Amino acid sequence: MPSVPWGKCFTMHPIPEASLLLVVATDAALRLREQWLQRAGYRVSGASSLKEVEQACHSGNFDMILVGDAVEPRMKKAIGLTVRHYFPDTPILQIGRTRPDIDGTCFVTADSCEHVLRSVLKILRRDDDIRPAAI
Repeated sequence: MPSVPWGKCFTMHPIPEASLLLVVATDAALRLREQWLQRAGYRVSGASSLKEVEQACHSGNFDMILVGDAVEPRMKKAIGLTVRHYFPDTPILQIGRTRPDIDGTCFVTADSCEHVLRSVLKILRRDDDIRPAAI
C-alpha cells in the first residue's frame, strides 16, 4: 500500500487526548493509518485479531473504534459485538466502506488520509451534520 505524503492530508486540530482503537487486517495497513492518526495528534492502539481487540477493550478506554475494510466480515461482526459489550456508546468508523457491515450505529468513510482524518474529527466533535453511515 503506497504511503500518502503527509502534506496532502486534510489537517485540522484533533480532539485533545482522544484515544482511538484501530483494527486492521495487516501490519502494513496498521503502520500507515496509525502514522496518519498519530501525526494528527491522536493516541492510537492497534489490533489485528479479535483477541487483540478484546485485550485492548479490557485494558483501555477509547473515544472511537476504527475498522479497516480488509478485515473479514465475520470478524467485523465479532468486533462490533465485543466493542459494544465494553463501550456501548463509542462510535465505530468503518474505513473504505460506503455502507456499514457492523450492526448498530456505525459511520463509514473512504480509505484516504483526508477522509479518515476529517471523519474522525467530525465524529469526535459530534458535528450536527453527521449521521451514522453518512460521512
